Amino acid sequence: MSNIIIKASDFQYPTREELKDVYKNTPDLHSFGFPSDGPMESMFSDRSITDTYRDNNLNYWDGVLLNRNGALSLTYQNAVVNYKRGFPEDLTLFEHNHYVNRLNFDYYAEIFYYHFSTVKDTIAQIINIYYCFNIPTKKIYFNEVFIKKIPNESVKKVIENFLNKTTLAKEYRDSFTHRTPINYPDTRCSVDWKTSEITYYSAKDSYVKSPMIKANMDVTIELLADMLNELKGLMP
Repeated sequence: MSNIIIKASDFQYPTREELKDVYKNTPDLHSFGFPSDGPMESMFSDRSITDTYRDNNLNYWDGVLLNRNGALSLTYQNAVVNYKRGFPEDLTLFEHNHYVNRLNFDYYAEIFYYHFSTVKDTIAQIINIYYCFNIPTKKIYFNEVFIKKIPNESVKKVIENFLNKTTLAKEYRDSFTHRTPINYPDTRCSVDWKTSEITYYSAKDSYVKSPMIKANMDVTIELLADMLNELKGLMP
């Protein structure tokens, strides 16, 4: 097998033309737009400490959400551009530029799921403040246990629907982070320790192919945008 040499000059940022179509097909990820009085205004207002704390923290986490939405969108767009630049699924058919495109797509796809997880956790922080749960920041997890605490049934239904439809995205994220990479063949053997039998499996199709990952990213970001739009109307 010959060596593959990839230089820094082989990596190219998306061009304006490449981004035009991607921008048009990227859903708009809104924040909630929670306002907040400045420190001095709050000091001289007749608002309670609880209300001041709530508004200030909602405004803060809303800004965090806006930034993280931006990071998610940018990562998604970079992944799509490199996917559209093209590469075959069969490594034996790769030409030099295909290696760069595939490396970039894999990198941005993995980071996409990381940012997706941080956006979900930020939404959970906002819900915690909005409904005055007073759960410590470090103990917030955007999961079924947390969602059950929400008193508004409409909000709860929207989030439960979102979680149900993004289970595969969560599985991808968990695999990238904690388990075997989903995007490359799994060449491990298995052993039956009782009988001392070892089995070698075919690694040919033991991974998630790039078109499937790209399709899931498309669906996931659309579902996130829909949920944010719905929640904005339910959590004024």
